[in-house]
Order: sequence, then C-alpha cells, then structure tokens
Amino acid sequence: MDWKTMSATLLPLLGVLLGTCGTLLGQYLGTRMDSKRLAYEKRMAERAERKSAILSFLEAAQRVEMILDGQSESGVSTVSPNTEEALHQLWLAKKGVELFCSPILAQNAHDYTRALHVNLKRSAGVIIDPTEKRLSRYRMMESARDDLGVTGDPLLREVSLRQIPEADDA
Repeated sequence: MDWKTMSATLLPLLGVLLGTCGTLLGQYLGTRMDSKRLAYEKRMAERAERKSAILSFLEAAQRVEMILDGQSESGVSTVSPNTEEALHQLWLAKKGVELFCSPILAQNAHDYTRALHVNLKRSAGVIIDPTEKRLSRYRMMESARDDLGVTGDPLLREVSLRQIPEADDA
C-alpha cells in the first residue's frame, strides 16, 4: 500500500474519530454542568427549607417571649388560652426545625423551647433566673447561623463571655 491509498482511507476515519471524541467531550461537559447546577439548586432548596423552619420557630418563640415579658411587667403568671396556643405553636415549630435542620440545631431549639416552656408555666410568685433562657437562645441562634452557612464571629448579645462555650465545647 502506498501513502495515497492509505491516507485516503485513514484520514476520513481519523475525522470520524475526532468528531466522535468532540461530541462525547461536549456531552460530558454539558452533563457535568447540568449535574452541578442541579446540585446547587438542591442545596439552595434545602437551605430555603431550613430557613423557613428556623423563621417559623423564631416567630413562635418571639410570641412566647412577648407573653413572658407581659407577665414579668404585670407580675402575674397566669396561663390563658392565648398562652397555651402560643406554647403549642412553639412546640410545633420546633418539630419543623427537627425535621429540616441539623441535629445540633434541633437539640438547641429543643433546649430553648424547654426553657421558654418552664418560664411560661412557672407558678405565681416564683422567680426564674433568665440566664438559662438567654444561653439557650444564644446557642440556638448560633446553631441556626451555622446551618444557614453564615460565617464570621459569634454574635455577642446578652450572654457574658464566660457563658459562651469554647469552639471545642459546642
């Protein structure tokens, strides 16, 4: 076989091979981009679910905090149907956090809910130290920030520095 005959046979085959490789590479890159886009959309949807559960919980917790503030201002600790409903909504919202958020956040939300429950159900004339409630709220908020991907230093609110757990303790 001479070079002319061989090149007439091999060059078209080489063109087909290059075309096939180009097509396969294009399909691979397209599929890879689609899978990355779908993974990103899934992460964003999961984050939106977590955010919604956290906001619902915070709304219910704020309602209970308002009732507690009213009780402390008036000096009366009474359980009314409104109080019972607010407490029920708080426990229900906590379950949403348990379903959609990390176990750490779920536990911290449970601790905060329990602290609010204890404060709300206290007997008349019994004074409860608000430190546990504040610390539970702080831990819950920091866990929520972690779950939502918020970076940066912890928020220092009403909790003193000695009550803030070290990074290894949390």
